[in-house]
Amino acid sequence: MTLLNKLVLLVAIGASFVLLHMKGQTEMLWIMAVLVGLLSLFSIIWRVMEAKEMAMGPEIRDRTITWWWMVAVFMLALSTHRMVSFLFLGFLSFAALREYYSMLPMHEKAGDKVLSFKDRGAILASYLAIPTIILLAYIEWYNLFIILVPVYVFLLIPILFILQNRTQGCLKSMGIIALGFMFFVHNFGHCLFMINMGPIVLMYCIALTEARDLLSFWVGKGLARKAAAKPEGKLRSFLERKIAAEISPKKTWAAGLVSAVLIALLSLVFVPLMPDFPDGRMSYAYSALVGFMIGMLGLFGDLAFSMVKRDIGVKDSGSSLPGHGGIIDRIDSLVFTVPIVFHLIYWQYF
Repeated sequence: MTLLNKLVLLVAIGASFVLLHMKGQTEMLWIMAVLVGLLSLFSIIWRVMEAKEMAMGPEIRDRTITWWWMVAVFMLALSTHRMVSFLFLGFLSFAALREYYSMLPMHEKAGDKVLSFKDRGAILASYLAIPTIILLAYIEWYNLFIILVPVYVFLLIPILFILQNRTQGCLKSMGIIALGFMFFVHNFGHCLFMINMGPIVLMYCIALTEARDLLSFWVGKGLARKAAAKPEGKLRSFLERKIAAEISPKKTWAAGLVSAVLIALLSLVFVPLMPDFPDGRMSYAYSALVGFMIGMLGLFGDLAFSMVKRDIGVKDSGSSLPGHGGIIDRIDSLVFTVPIVFHLIYWQYF
């Protein structure tokens, strides 16, 4: 990183600390301090790895630098005015949806894995749903927020197709477009309403989801080495059992379950930091249940988008985040964890 980049990062992180302190958000300060500490540790690690010319050194460096920027921007958005948080998350929803559509080229006539120029009206409708859900979440109109996309926007798409008097490629295009706005506008859009529960609730879900992604990588490597050292038998067979070999040949049930249990345990750290909900505080037992759900749902979110990318024939959804790929590569697990965590907490404590 250049000196200017380091200075900008320092100012952004410092401003977040000051703003959170001024608002009295002690819980968020603690989490931010932990994140900065972890990133500082990884910054030392990649420098050591590069000095020793280790193969993974450049990848760890790129990933860590990108994480510094993501944490700085995210924490600055959450520590400033509430509307800034909503606009930032709304922009992420838009960026992910745009990235999804950009993976499917648009031609005059729809093909097997491309969209048609006639789909532009429906795509525009899915984009316009984003500012609408931002507004609904901001004014806390829950009843309309929860049904806007899966009911009204979903029904609007076939109506637009009918008004075009279409028959060719309509089923494929409707499926592609509906999948896009359900994933990145409706599911991920639950982040917006989660802020109304308290910023720490959103941080709880995001931190545990991202921790699952990191833990699953190392747990998978460790269990693979352990399995290779075991003789043929039931234990080795279990450790090597793939979830979906065609989609992701390295992901196993053992690694997924162990990672989910670790996330359930890690979730307990957040319990004292959680706010008072209308129906009481989150219990340790319930937090462990939610944490385990995050561990399993994050796994299937990762696999779902691996499946989509393999079908399209791309490795990464984009290249906007060095070391990570695209926006979707970073939030794919959140598309599955955010709505479920939101409703689990809302159902139990609201």
